[in-house]
This record gives sequence, structure tokens and C-alpha cells, in this order.
Amino acid sequence: KQWYQRRVAIAEEKAAIESLKLAGDIFDIKRELVQIEIEAEYRRRIKTVHTEVKKRLDYQVELESTKKAFIRDHIVAWLEKEVIASISPEQEEANINQCIASLSLLAPSQ
Repeated sequence: KQWYQRRVAIAEEKAAIESLKLAGDIFDIKRELVQIEIEAEYRRRIKTVHTEVKKRLDYQVELESTKKAFIRDHIVAWLEKEVIASISPEQEEANINQCIASLSLLAPSQ
């Protein structure tokens, strides 16, 4: 009977040793999973930063484009106004008469 109890005790000790070996593996696996989670969170945050920076840069590009368009439109309107203001009524009438004369030359005679 003692012999059997010793065999059972030896078997239990061997099982405990195997269990401890597996526990080390389990801890290694858990450590690796934690590292994977940390890496995933890092990548998620990097993506968030990238998205936010891109939004801000796109906003700045759009802002500059709008400013340039506004300045361009303002300059064109100002030039148009100044050119129209610089034409005297006599010049306008002479130009109209010249256009009428040119059109009458182009029109077929009847």
C-alpha cells in the first residue's frame, strides 16, 4: 500500500512539475498578447493622429485656395471697373461706329 501511495505521490509531483512548465508557457503567451494589444493601440493612435493632421492640412490648403480665389476675383473686378471708367464716352461712340462699319463690310450686299 505504501508503495502505491508513493507512486501516486510521484505521479502527482510529475504532474505538478508539468503544470509549472505549462504555467511558464501560459505567462509567456499572456505577455505576448499584452504586447500585441499595446502594438494595436499604438497603431490605432498613430492612425488617429494621421487622420487629424491630414484634416488640418486639408483645411489649410482649402483656406489658401479660397484666399487666392478671393484676391483674384477682387483684382479682376477692380481692373474691369477701372478699364470701364477709363473709357470716355467719345471713345465708346467711336468704337461702336467702327464696329458697325466693320459689320456692314462683312454683311453681304443686297
